[in-house]
Amino acid sequence: MKKIKIKINSFLFSVCILILVITENSHSSNFFTNSFNFTFSPNTTLDTLIPGDTTKIGDIRQKETLVENLTEQSEDSELLELLEYLESNPLDLNTSTSTELQQIPFINAIIANNIIKYRTEKGLFTTKRELLEIDGISDDLYDKIKPYVIVKRGNRDYVETESGEILKETFKRKIGVFNNFNARLRSRFLQDLQTRVGFLNGKYLGTKPKIYNQLRLTYDNQKYTLEGNITLEKDAGEKKLTDFVSGFLELRDYKFIKSLIIGDYSLNFGQGIGLWNTLSFSKSIDAVSGLKKTGVGLRNYSSVTESQFFRGVATQIMFSNFDLNLFYSDNYYDGSIDTTLNEISSLYFEGYHRTESEIRKENAVKERLFGGNVTYLNRGVRIGILYWMSTFSKNIGADSLTKLYSFSGNKANMLSFYYDFVFRNMNFFGEIARSQDGAVAGLGAVQFTFYKIADLIFLYRNYPENFAPVHSFGFGEKSGNTQNESGLYAGITIRPFKGLVINSYFDQYKFPYRSYFEPVPLVGNDFLLNTEWKVTRNLTLSVKYRNETKEESRTITDEFNRQIKVIDARNQLNIRTGFIYEISDRFSVRGRFDYIYVSYEKFGGNNKGFMAFSNFRAIPLSRLVIDFRVIYFKTDSYDSRLYEYENDIKGVMTNIALYGQGRRWYILVRYKPFNFFEINAKYSETYIDGAKTIGSGNDEIRGDINNRLNLGIEINF
Repeated sequence: MKKIKIKINSFLFSVCILILVITENSHSSNFFTNSFNFTFSPNTTLDTLIPGDTTKIGDIRQKETLVENLTEQSEDSELLELLEYLESNPLDLNTSTSTELQQIPFINAIIANNIIKYRTEKGLFTTKRELLEIDGISDDLYDKIKPYVIVKRGNRDYVETESGEILKETFKRKIGVFNNFNARLRSRFLQDLQTRVGFLNGKYLGTKPKIYNQLRLTYDNQKYTLEGNITLEKDAGEKKLTDFVSGFLELRDYKFIKSLIIGDYSLNFGQGIGLWNTLSFSKSIDAVSGLKKTGVGLRNYSSVTESQFFRGVATQIMFSNFDLNLFYSDNYYDGSIDTTLNEISSLYFEGYHRTESEIRKENAVKERLFGGNVTYLNRGVRIGILYWMSTFSKNIGADSLTKLYSFSGNKANMLSFYYDFVFRNMNFFGEIARSQDGAVAGLGAVQFTFYKIADLIFLYRNYPENFAPVHSFGFGEKSGNTQNESGLYAGITIRPFKGLVINSYFDQYKFPYRSYFEPVPLVGNDFLLNTEWKVTRNLTLSVKYRNETKEESRTITDEFNRQIKVIDARNQLNIRTGFIYEISDRFSVRGRFDYIYVSYEKFGGNNKGFMAFSNFRAIPLSRLVIDFRVIYFKTDSYDSRLYEYENDIKGVMTNIALYGQGRRWYILVRYKPFNFFEINAKYSETYIDGAKTIGSGNDEIRGDINNRLNLGIEINF
């Protein structure tokens, strides 16, 4: 049965390739000449042919596409911080480099180079809509990237805010009182209205609210930019408002200094194998664009994920075609100490300090890290080499069940080489890295762009079982655990005609060596086919099919009533249909239906489920936006859970796992009474039919309802 499913999925993927070939043959000769056959009068110029554009900002659908396959209920994410930063600080099409343009998740190296080439040959952009004249930028891709780019010297583009205001693009999206100075204060208050068991039994020592405050100051000068940030946060159950404190001071664009940071920062290089300490996009319904990592190197850190950053000093220096990064960090991790051996028996990355036990784990081990990176950049070529080494204050035990990616000992290092270059319509990229144990891991890929018709990618990765990375997040099935995995991924995006986009991928992978949790080598495959059709300007339809078969170990009871581990093949089928209808500029409706079926080849336990929601967005008054969603779900067990990404208050990413039978609804209100002031509020309720409790352990709620209130304000001076 498993072989038949693999053959069917491979056949469907082959059909997508065939469509590409047929489409290219039928379009290449006539389509492009007919589509761009303008008649020029003596006074006609390119500027008069291309009108300006209006960009809607704050669209949730782009973020949802990128976090499609996240299987975590994260509320704070560096991914969201990146997208919000790019939206608030769009890149200038007339000055941005190819590397900077590739920070936008949907722009690959081929597209970035084509933008630079167009700018060189045609002159400066006067409107972002000129992007549609560039090879590889289709209508759907343009819609995705236009919120993140700007023509600063132009006066023909506009933006439409979430509240329906129309402003000139060159008018700052963040309104400030002073020309060169901007200050942003962001505060959040989140609280479950039901009391969890940890508060009732006294295990949680602090108060119920989760409180967040952040102040960011920026001073722009023609010669340099100064930016400072301080972030304070306490989770629900923690005692101190300053349980987590983060901050930095950064100097940017001063002579040859691209960036100099004192405080908290993140480092992301190559394809994430040598050094990548934030989460990143992986497989999603965008089968090609989200796959490649764009290592931007040094970036300031302002999120509240308490284990994904470095703390110290770092700098990025530009010399001609060379980009040099140097960094030093002293940072702490939470963990449990084995007092007998005086070593770390386990490391924890949740960042909670609510109970006596969690407080004892706080800052149990310190890591001292230093290193450097050199990248050569020239005409679409990026070649880099990275080296770092670190020392831990205590040994990390070899028998730790939650150890730091199988690393043990107190010293770690990494040497990495990565490349990225464009040849015509092909982009070759990859990385090879050697860890402290001498094991070598690698990833290589090639991406093709066929005009505006299609994009195609092939990627192979091989991470040995003894490759013991400490700060890696390479592409793979195991969500950043860059170890004991190999696989071949093929993805394609096809646009057979205007408005229709077909995405498909097939990923064949294996975990070649046994591990603590899996007693034997395992294999799996993952297939996806997603279509999105923009029927009219206001109506979009979508259908998604995904089928994944993966071997995994299960604990069952044998005929002698013993608990034993066995290997079984788990197959998961997901089907989704949805629509978005924009009735008017002030009212839109969205609906979605998800079905899941989980089956096991040998030992039973099949289960299924579905989820349906309706979402309504309205702008009843100027500067007032209301989102209302109703969700109904029914699954046989947690095994058939379904994830639902929601809009939330500023800076919060909500990705809810729904299982059992019940209903959920929320209402989100955003009000901007003044240009510099915005208030957000969200109320949500989840009912689980027949449930006596929700959750487990100290997080358990007694009853069948879980409701929450989120409040947030943002002030820009």
